[in-house]
Amino acid sequence: MKYFLLFVGLFIFSCQPLPPEAKFIDQNKITGQIIVDEKLKGKCKGDLFIIVRKGISPQPLAVKKVKNPSYPYNFKISPADVILEDMFKEFKDEVILYVRTSQTGNPMESSNSCESEPIIVKTGSKNVLIKINKYVE
Repeated sequence: MKYFLLFVGLFIFSCQPLPPEAKFIDQNKITGQIIVDEKLKGKCKGDLFIIVRKGISPQPLAVKKVKNPSYPYNFKISPADVILEDMFKEFKDEVILYVRTSQTGNPMESSNSCESEPIIVKTGSKNVLIKINKYVE
């Protein structure tokens, strides 16, 4: 009985609410699917980069790298994926979202890569469809 009461006491004190950051991440995550245009089916190989930008800034706010995905690919990107921790709270409202593939694993490499058109999405959006429709030789 003594051990049971000790267990219950520890359990009660160990149950704490989630930090506010966890709620912010969950509220602002973007989910959806990435597909490849039929005319590019065999060309879009290598790593996939899911990139989020805020406003007119040329620097990405968040980037997620996926090694050799198969398409269609179900994705999720959230404030937890920001590049700089200080920018965590910027992942809200409207953001610019696009994807790029790279055979070298370098997101800046543009030759022999596939890209989607950038789209504006509201954070927290679900079922976002991104179509890879451009090939850069």
